[in-house]
Amino acid sequence: MKSEDLAELHAIYQLKYRYVRGLDTHDWPLVASCFTDDARVWYNDGKFSKEGRETIIGFLSEMLDESFYSSHIVLHPEIELIDANNAKGIWRLEDIVHFSGPNSFFGNPPVTGGEEMTGAGYYYDEYVRLSGEWKIASMGYARLFEVIDRPDARSQREVDLNPRRGVPATG
Repeated sequence: MKSEDLAELHAIYQLKYRYVRGLDTHDWPLVASCFTDDARVWYNDGKFSKEGRETIIGFLSEMLDESFYSSHIVLHPEIELIDANNAKGIWRLEDIVHFSGPNSFFGNPPVTGGEEMTGAGYYYDEYVRLSGEWKIASMGYARLFEVIDRPDARSQREVDLNPRRGVPATG
């Protein structure tokens, strides 16, 4: 591996980290900046498939609404630099979500508020470098598992959901 390859890998890592931070903080312009205009996504084994950056952001902002408090962790990246402008990667995903209200996208029956979801899986990404900057061209994940704990199954548990979603308060 050449030293310039390490710089490219680092740039791809930073791209993926920005994406998950944007999801967790609901920073939709940040998430949008991670994708190509014609990006494709397939979430949850293809249950939700979308094409085009604007369509993807519209879908994410609807699905991950104000009731959705999440912590996405991506780790163990396996990145292959195909050529100077193309790469693909596999990332381990672990996520925890607290639902403060109803969300019809999750659960069977759908969550109504107070639930906690934990899950794990793998992201499968394709990247392209445009004007010197790496972007996500295609991304999807396949779950290993997803567990939804309902409030009636737990007792004596307190959850404090920060409305700033990890963004520091301004002084």
